[in-house]
Amino acid sequence: MFEIEELVNNLTLQALGEGQFRGLSLELPLPRVFGGQVLAQAVSAASQTVATERVAHSLHGYFLRPGSIKHEIIYEVETVRDGASFTTRRVSARQKKHTIFSATLSFQALEQGLEHQMDMPADVPMPETLENDLERAERLQSRYRHLRARLPSAAIDFRSVNPRDENKVVAMAPEQGYWVKFNETIDAGAYVHQSLLAYISDLSLMSTGIRPHYPDIDMKRFQGASLDHSLWFHSDIRVDDWLYYHMDSPRAGHGRNFSRGSFYTRQGVLVASSAQEGLMRLRQRRPTQS
Repeated sequence: MFEIEELVNNLTLQALGEGQFRGLSLELPLPRVFGGQVLAQAVSAASQTVATERVAHSLHGYFLRPGSIKHEIIYEVETVRDGASFTTRRVSARQKKHTIFSATLSFQALEQGLEHQMDMPADVPMPETLENDLERAERLQSRYRHLRARLPSAAIDFRSVNPRDENKVVAMAPEQGYWVKFNETIDAGAYVHQSLLAYISDLSLMSTGIRPHYPDIDMKRFQGASLDHSLWFHSDIRVDDWLYYHMDSPRAGHGRNFSRGSFYTRQGVLVASSAQEGLMRLRQRRPTQS
């Protein structure tokens, strides 16, 4: 499995010309491009067209088509506005003739202002007291122990606070959280840390909305996919130190699930927020033939 340097290089992208970048997909045991990769590469592409003193504070994107891991992705960055306080970019990710992802990002030079935040949930155990997710899955011989391995386990350490035992199919509240940290010091600019946070922000948001529906849900008929994704970067972020990602799903219905997430430092500072709507559909059963 690839390590941090290879992941960072992959997300940084190759510049092709003014406002155009090439991205490739690292090998993961997934049938299509991981949504977090597209998010991260979009942050990287847009950031490389903006003055270094301005950093991304928000991203709003739509997943339009599944991406193929076999083909390169071309990111086209459009300059929407270069204002006195804010900079806006529109990013389109294309494979062959099709747009697979579209996003708008806004950048700002950091300034002083009024501050408040909602506190991190109470009684969250520190990461040192928790077991690594992949090690736990292997120990329990989980039927789904390969799922965490879909992301680069050599580069990223995940430690769930309230993990679901996939060997016991029971309904749970639509809420979960995990600590996450990249395993090496990342000596890079702000946009690299933002890109890496975007990369992991797509993981587990959808599964949060599935938790209440066990054991009633028939996973053989389940169809899920990310439809859109939003990120807000509130302050400086370092992904080579522990961050707690708390997620909940306030509502699901009409074949869609809405989830939201909050990234906290171990000191309890809210540094980023996410929101996502995903397809959560049960395919109709095929009629049995007499």
